[in-house]
Amino acid sequence: MIRAVFLDRDGVINRLNMGSYVTKWEDFEFLDGVKDAIKELAASDLKIILITNQSAINRGLMTEYELEVIHEHMLDAIREAGGRIDSIYFCPHAPHEECTCRKPEPGMFDRAIEFHDIDVSKSWFIGDFESDEEAAARVGLKFKLAEGDGGLRRAVDEILTES
Repeated sequence: MIRAVFLDRDGVINRLNMGSYVTKWEDFEFLDGVKDAIKELAASDLKIILITNQSAINRGLMTEYELEVIHEHMLDAIREAGGRIDSIYFCPHAPHEECTCRKPEPGMFDRAIEFHDIDVSKSWFIGDFESDEEAAARVGLKFKLAEGDGGLRRAVDEILTES
């Protein structure tokens, strides 16, 4: 079985502006240290999987295609810095839709775990909210909090030291 690090996007990889959505690449701003941290993860044997709620889609603020464009630019920038993200899973639903994929529900994690044959007992989720910690607990992942600039770098350093 494979070990993995699951990453939240908004607030962990890119700057989160509460109350607004990243709906185009021009609004996407990498947090300090993110690309280097992902490069370090990429040098390990860990799968790197992005798990992100993107309710702006079902709120009509952006399309799945527009999200794909943002993610392609993000992946290109990460690759140029020597890193990688192996898979991206997103939930397009708004909270009132009560789906099973929107974090903290386990749907996106379950799909990734099955597809990649991940050993959850030896894997982590890095997020920036209590609900992310709740999601990790529901799935059986270890959790690391990463907030703001340098947050992902600190979490990755802890994971690589532990593993």
